[in-house]
Amino acid sequence: MQIAILLGSAREGRVSDKAANYIKQRAELLGHQATIADVAKILPADTHEKISSDPSWSKTMSEADALIIVSPEYNHGYPGPLKDALDSLGDEGEYTRKPVVICGTSAGGMGGVRAVEQLRQVCTELSLVVLANAVYFSNHFALWNEDGSIKDAGYDDRTDTMLAALAWYAQVLKTGRTEVPFPEKKAK
Repeated sequence: MQIAILLGSAREGRVSDKAANYIKQRAELLGHQATIADVAKILPADTHEKISSDPSWSKTMSEADALIIVSPEYNHGYPGPLKDALDSLGDEGEYTRKPVVICGTSAGGMGGVRAVEQLRQVCTELSLVVLANAVYFSNHFALWNEDGSIKDAGYDDRTDTMLAALAWYAQVLKTGRTEVPFPEKKAK
């Protein structure tokens, strides 16, 4: 399975990159291919212009069988650059009927759950198939060793379970996208 991991924060000093790297490592240990797409690199520096993403983001998502979004929670929401990156491909069909898992990170004990809930609505509108198998990285400042490894080995089982569900959905939905015609809307 080819996984696109969308790192949702462009802030200096972010911690969510540790979670994205951890998920990538777990995916590769299980035999999957994973690419991290960083919103800080996807969007133009001047976002007052029309949002048009880096062509590599479009290519990464087109080739992906599944998407994992890693989003911090800032003030009970998700970062604006993440929304811009998601919207930059909204009309191009790269997301259509592909599975997505949204993982949250936060300094608090809830692991970004409020941001994840908001992102589920956005992903549904973009025609992604949202899975419930999220992993929440709570208390993220204390969760990581200096070398970027995770301190709590319990995350290994949760992340592997998430990746197994994502792989199953990716296989089923890929078959569906290629072999089963999607019903067109009837004209009124």
